[in-house]
Formats: sequence, C-alpha cells, structure tokens
Amino acid sequence: MVKIFHLDDESFYLELTREIMMAYDGDIEIETSTSPAEAVERVKAAEPDCVLSDYRMPGMDGIEFTRRLREHSGVPVILYTHYSDEGVAREAFKAGVNDYVRKANDAEHFIVLLKRIRNVVDMHRMELEIRRRECPTATED
Repeated sequence: MVKIFHLDDESFYLELTREIMMAYDGDIEIETSTSPAEAVERVKAAEPDCVLSDYRMPGMDGIEFTRRLREHSGVPVILYTHYSDEGVAREAFKAGVNDYVRKANDAEHFIVLLKRIRNVVDMHRMELEIRRRECPTATED
C-alpha cells in the first residue's frame, strides 16, 4: 500500500485525480487538503509515503510548503502543477522537492504520475532501509 497526500487549492481537481488514480491502482490510499498550512500539520501526523503538492496556491506556494515540511519530514514531495518554468523547478528542487510533474488531463498522464510516485516512494524506502542497516539504533524520519 502506498499512502499519498495530495495538496491542491482546487477541490475539484483533488477529487478528479483521486478517482482516476485509484481506478488505475487499487494499492494506493489518497488523503487530500486544499490548505497548505493545514497540510503541513496533517502530513506530519499522517506520515504518508509521498506528497503531491500544487505550486500556485493562496497563502503559501508549493515551494514554501516544501520548505516548511522539510523542517519536520523527509517524506518525498512531488511538485504537481500546470505551471511550467525552469526557474520554479530549480527553486523547488533547492527547497527539497523530489520530482516535478506538469499536470495534464489525459489518461496516460495519470499512469505516468503513478509511476513517478512509485519511483520516489521506492527510492525513499530504500534510503530508509540503508540507513537502518548502517545505524540500527537511529530513528527514521
């Protein structure tokens, strides 16, 4: 099971994305929020395997959300946005984003998105396992 937390200020897009992705992959669980400030707290409490975050949101953009999340968590973050700009992507990676995916509305896009989610989750899980083996007394994220 892969637990995903999806943050987007457009509730319709959250529901659409959830329905499509769950139809393609029955081994995922998706929690959502339209509020970046609330999402920081909920992600800390829920400990998902991956966070999808929109970029442009009122009050806090996806880059600032990632910075705040990184103060408490190493959970993989994918910036998931209609906005496409190399400068934004560069700042996002500096803030700690693991991947940058441009939104699209065709069916194949969601298959690719699910694969990108699985990739960052698998990498994160492997990194945690390596750290656990190297230092068995260390705590995880």
